[in-house]
Amino acid sequence: MVIKRETKTTVRQIIIFAALVNVLGWLGPVLGGSPTEPGLGLLVWGVAPIVSALIMRFVLRDKVSLGFGLKLRGNGRYYLLSLLFYPVIILLVLVLGLLLGASTISSFTGAEFMVALMPIAITSFIFGFFEEVGWRGYLAPKVAEIHTGLLGHTIVGLIWASWHFPYLRELWGHTSEGMTTLLPRFILGTIIAAIVYGEIRMRTRSVWPAVLMHGIGNTVANTLLAGTDGAALMTLVPGKEWLSSFGIEGVIMIALSGLLAAVLYRKRHNLKLALTHPTYS
Repeated sequence: MVIKRETKTTVRQIIIFAALVNVLGWLGPVLGGSPTEPGLGLLVWGVAPIVSALIMRFVLRDKVSLGFGLKLRGNGRYYLLSLLFYPVIILLVLVLGLLLGASTISSFTGAEFMVALMPIAITSFIFGFFEEVGWRGYLAPKVAEIHTGLLGHTIVGLIWASWHFPYLRELWGHTSEGMTTLLPRFILGTIIAAIVYGEIRMRTRSVWPAVLMHGIGNTVANTLLAGTDGAALMTLVPGKEWLSSFGIEGVIMIALSGLLAAVLYRKRHNLKLALTHPTYS
């Protein structure tokens, strides 16, 4: 089988991007700082996706579109989906967790929730932007040049997941579960999320729905876990975190996200929508 020159170039560019984002990511622990004790290293890790994307685009002259246009016309339903998906799904996971005895919730007012939410929202949207310029701005359309289906989404999900590895234990400090069981579900959940984000990115040709979805998801989840004055608004019952977590690795979260991923992917497949590089422009 003869591999086209363009395909070889695209594969090389994906490998370079993956290497860049992971080298910068692993510099984080070396330089110092963590999600619980921020420092220079955490900042380097956080900007790794956007820095890698900008290097590929403007230093190595890769012409892939980063999707900075809003593309609002005709895409209102996808912006609405991006706005509501995580609040709705987190609420469902929380309710099911309570019913199954896998989580508990504290008493708090709407005002207390908003006070806790606002500072977290600022950080979540900034870092969500840093991430999504890398994953959906550069990587998703680049991978789509060589594969437009589930394999393409899987490649994006694996690279996205790998960037988390330097701080995975700290990021999931709310759970007592060991990495042996958590890590495989985390990777699976990230791949499923990559399908959801990628399908919306393809339809809208814009990175902003992904930024919106990512920022809101992290904001709501982290607000519930961080709470106010160091007291979490909800807690996961030890030993049952695998079920009730509304992180990307939670079993209920995987199931609900997988349902949306299947609907979006199947709809595109049935309509024979082409997931090719020009659709990302």
